[in-house]
Amino acid sequence: MSAEPARTLVLTVPDWPAVAAAAERDLDPSTPVAVLHTGKVVAANAPARAAGITVGNNRRAVGFRCPEAQVVAWDEDVDNRHFSAGVGALESLVARFTLLAPGTLAIPLSSLRHGYADEPSAVEALISALVVETGWEFFPGIADTVFAAVLAAGQARRVEPGDTVEFLAVQPIRTLEYAGAEANELIDVFWQLGLRTLGDLARLEAKDVNSRFGAFGRHVHDLATGTDRPALPDHVREEQLAVERVLDEPTTRSDTLGFLARQIGAELLGKVRRQGLVCTQITIELAAVAGESSNRTWRIEDMNENAIADRLRWQAEGWLAASGHGGGGRSGNERVGGTPSRRQQDPDIVDEPAPDPEDFSADGIISLTLRAAELTTPVGATKSLFDENTGQITHTLERLQGLFGPDAVLVPGLQGGWDPAETNLWTPWQQTATPVRSPRAPWPGALHAPRPTTVEHLAVDVLAANGRPVQARPSGLETEPRTIRFPSGDTETIADYSGSWPIESGWWDPEKARYRTRLQVVTEPGRALLLSKENGQWYITGRYR
Repeated sequence: MSAEPARTLVLTVPDWPAVAAAAERDLDPSTPVAVLHTGKVVAANAPARAAGITVGNNRRAVGFRCPEAQVVAWDEDVDNRHFSAGVGALESLVARFTLLAPGTLAIPLSSLRHGYADEPSAVEALISALVVETGWEFFPGIADTVFAAVLAAGQARRVEPGDTVEFLAVQPIRTLEYAGAEANELIDVFWQLGLRTLGDLARLEAKDVNSRFGAFGRHVHDLATGTDRPALPDHVREEQLAVERVLDEPTTRSDTLGFLARQIGAELLGKVRRQGLVCTQITIELAAVAGESSNRTWRIEDMNENAIADRLRWQAEGWLAASGHGGGGRSGNERVGGTPSRRQQDPDIVDEPAPDPEDFSADGIISLTLRAAELTTPVGATKSLFDENTGQITHTLERLQGLFGPDAVLVPGLQGGWDPAETNLWTPWQQTATPVRSPRAPWPGALHAPRPTTVEHLAVDVLAANGRPVQARPSGLETEPRTIRFPSGDTETIADYSGSWPIESGWWDPEKARYRTRLQVVTEPGRALLLSKENGQWYITGRYR
């Protein structure tokens, strides 16, 4: 097969969240499944769609159209876990591929095996093999760029070589949602400007888009014009990196196993970092003297040796408890050694083969093996201060935590949300970040970059030219804002302001329901402020530097 190196094949599993939810619950393929997020349907399988359920329906509409439908909440971990488990089938079929999102992957056509007459025959052979291995339905899309191939996959279409620009030009402007949640607000702005297709956007000058909408605006303009982006990072095979440690004497002590796990975990992560990679899943293998073994794969968002040691200890204690050895005959559901049991502590297990309690050797565990089960190349990552250190930094921070408590040293991060105060996430150093709200979930109306550098909640008055308070409605501001009056009584003239936009969150729960209107302003002294009106009062919720 002869194919241009730039040609990309994208395979997507339709309604993947619904497929993953059905697999998680071992439901029959004929069972209607609807997946909800923030009270709205985000995915529905074929039986559900045949019953009239569509994306955007609420729970009541789902129950009205299909009372027997299984309604489940969207779970990001379920999406990733089941897709990662099925990805292994590709490793023996193609040389290179990239996971774009749960349910979607990209394959350079140049990486397909030789011997096919053309692109269609190669793709047909690949999909046939994947369907046999996974049981999933795949929609293929082929184009000259990854973004165009993603859009083509949604239509199960092959774009001829050289026709990608023409294909993109007729796509609706709403298809930019595939560029990420950050594009949602930009799409609304483009629509208000009269841009209805990607071709309308492509006809604008790149420098004008960049000056008005910044780097991300230039990025979506490149997507619309079919401009090639940097090469995608390849999915890296799990067999490449592993560390094994054989014990001098068998042991059933979880503290001993945890200590060894930290040592070999640090060794494995050192190998991963030296290759410039990031490990997101790790397989822990425990072997007993008589040859029995326990093998599980864990997904860890913030991979470090302490997190690895915790998972190994949980796995070992669960295995020992299930066997009745070293735990006084406790079942696997009870607490072992003062630590929550396996069923209470392993929500992020990716793969959990059930151990056979009768086969466990009373002589204990004799070897530990850690294997990097999923490796990715960090996109735009910078070198961390803690990646390669002499130990002085670690010692100092641990000393501070020892003196003043774990919360004395916090690491900044981001989580999902609409307001700056919601998206800030501070996690004690060396602890796994646990966002309350997923940063990968869609957040319509959320702020896009740049974010405010200072977060506050200061009540102010926003006044019109006649000195009366500015009222905000869902349709916009009733009058033009002219001045801001601070609690001290000082006022500043507003030199420029953005259009206002309303945010309604938690509407499905009366106790959490919240409605506010946002406004960005610049005052004559040069202050850039984010304002929010809630319950009839204006507040400064953020300041830009």
